[in-house]
Amino acid sequence: MVAITREAATQMGGQCSADDVTAGLVLFGLRRSLAREAVTDALYDDLDAVLDEDAKPTSDEVPVIAGRLREATTKLVEIVPYLVRPYPIDEMRDVIDMSVEQPPPELARGHLVRFAMAILTLLDLMGDAAE
Repeated sequence: MVAITREAATQMGGQCSADDVTAGLVLFGLRRSLAREAVTDALYDDLDAVLDEDAKPTSDEVPVIAGRLREATTKLVEIVPYLVRPYPIDEMRDVIDMSVEQPPPELARGHLVRFAMAILTLLDLMGDAAE
């Protein structure tokens, strides 16, 4: 990857803008794109499958959903520093800690609910970028 200064970019043909507003819009677009890679409809479907009022994932579904939430956590760990200021230390610690826990089968459903709630809290902190 090559980086150039704004002045050099402006001199390259006049087809680009070097003002702060344009740079801010580009940065906003890049952040939204980054968020879309991690915050997918499938993630929200998994959260709904766990947190909806009538949600009752079966004992076979619990480890599958937990695995997908772990994968989502990996992506969230990568993007949250770019999207949330100040960095949500406690919330990130909760999500990371829950992603590595391997509860016994009789406690797995409760753990999955807490894990999903921790991810939802993080998505709330991300605000519009998570939509």
